[in-house]
Amino acid sequence: MGVAKSRPPVAEPKRRALTPAETAERLRLSSRDLARLRHRGEGPAFVALSRKTVRYLRSSVDEWEARHTAWDGDRPA
Repeated sequence: MGVAKSRPPVAEPKRRALTPAETAERLRLSSRDLARLRHRGEGPAFVALSRKTVRYLRSSVDEWEARHTAWDGDRPA
């Protein structure tokens, strides 16, 4: 019998970058609205892997969400 090869490590869910669809779902936006925000420079910071592939770091989404959350009638900054 041969030695079983181990699988390469999978990124921890906390550190894995989010796809636009995952980010839109997390923010409760449509993918189209998230794309509009991205193109206007108003959405969460993103990483462009190619012309057609972008990812969002969880920390960027968390920061953007915190800045755009209003509590008890407060207005987002």
